[in-house]
Amino acid sequence: MDALKHQLEKSTGNDYNCCYQCGKCTAGCPAGAFMDNPPARIMRLVQAGYIEEALRSDALWYCVGCMTCTSRCPQNMEIAGTMDSLRALALEKNIISEDKAKKLVNAFHVSFLNNVRKHGRLQELSLVNSYKLRTKTFLQDAGSGIKMIKEGKINPMHTLTGKGGVKGKDQIEKIFEASHKKSHESAPKRRPIKKEFTPKAPLSIKPGMTIGYFPGCSLSGTAKEFDISVKKMCSLLGINLQEIEDWNCCGATSAHATNHKLSLLLPARNQALADAQGLSCVLAPCAACQNRQVTTRIALMDSAELREEVRSITGIVPTCTAEFIGVTQLLEAMDPREIQKRVTKPLKDIKLACYYGCLLVRPMEAMGFDDPENPLKMEAIMTALGATPVDWAFKIECCGAGLTLAQQPLVEELTHKIAKNATANGAVALVVACPLCHANLDMRQESMIKRFGDVNPMPVYYISELVAIACGANPSEVAVGKHFVPALDLVSKL
Repeated sequence: MDALKHQLEKSTGNDYNCCYQCGKCTAGCPAGAFMDNPPARIMRLVQAGYIEEALRSDALWYCVGCMTCTSRCPQNMEIAGTMDSLRALALEKNIISEDKAKKLVNAFHVSFLNNVRKHGRLQELSLVNSYKLRTKTFLQDAGSGIKMIKEGKINPMHTLTGKGGVKGKDQIEKIFEASHKKSHESAPKRRPIKKEFTPKAPLSIKPGMTIGYFPGCSLSGTAKEFDISVKKMCSLLGINLQEIEDWNCCGATSAHATNHKLSLLLPARNQALADAQGLSCVLAPCAACQNRQVTTRIALMDSAELREEVRSITGIVPTCTAEFIGVTQLLEAMDPREIQKRVTKPLKDIKLACYYGCLLVRPMEAMGFDDPENPLKMEAIMTALGATPVDWAFKIECCGAGLTLAQQPLVEELTHKIAKNATANGAVALVVACPLCHANLDMRQESMIKRFGDVNPMPVYYISELVAIACGANPSEVAVGKHFVPALDLVSKL
């Protein structure tokens, strides 16, 4: 077990002797109540050399990857990375929990990555079909699926024809093959430091400029309204979008949860393509996609070995020139007066709870966007549009992220806490900047309300929808009517 502990130290950069069991990681863990060995206990098991017991923990399959534990650790330990490395080791060594959670979560990850390997981009209906065949959960979300097909969010023909996949499938196959080869580099050593947030200086984006666009997989499917509203918003603000040619899936949760190298190589190809197209700024509306691209860009800048591996696969040497930003960062990068002078329908009298989720602000040293404990930049934008943001406590609490299929009860509990706190503080709607957050808060809301019965339906808007509507777009133009929770009434009265 000493060899496995050394392997964990190498992959995470941790000196596990630095953990003094303060319990802060477990106290903030949104899934801790579901775990047999919550984060602090996992760290103690590794520290004491009980690696096999840690590998058999159900906890690995309840971890939502929100990085709350890492961001709040006073010793700067990579706790979320430890969970990821243990999960990958458990699969590699076949030392695995027999808990149902493991079987469901792993079935999702396998289905997801097999789909990406075949198409280069996620075919969502194909993913769901594969997952249901593996888990025999045939009736789960049947009603939601039918609604998505009717609304054009899912196109069954894409599953049959393979349309929408990546042209460079040979490169995707090389990436998956390379992901199983060991990396020669260790993670940088982590030492206790005092963490202080220093925001990055915002970019300067002006009307008339052309920036890159990385829509990601879900914006062409289940989050279609996000894509529609982002393009409409940019049109109204005078920003031109140039899509990265032949972009591929970033790997999302499934890659970083099971194979660290794959979680770097998939986004690295997008970085190389963006650099080759001469893009200096790329809009990635999905918070998860942006997070993977930002952290991969840092890894590429730090590793000549990784850059060479990407060159050998793609034929392109990544220069890491292209910087990936989210929608809120795009709006921050514009002169507030440019936005305000375009506002024709202020969002007056609408009390909103601005929900950031996990990946917009974590890890803070990589994202550098807003205060990781009390971000306020989304509130500033909503105020500029005439809305009234509420002060509330759950703006950075995880919604369950990519476990929405495999751990629906967990997602319902987390989203219930979020909705209840937003309601208690006077909000009539939520605003988000991530398709995963939107799916969990919007699509899961009906089952959540049915289960708990103490909150009322609450519309969930993408930030781009509200900006576009405030700047004159008709709500139907930005597909607000495609949401699961009715959202047209509130904004149609403006």
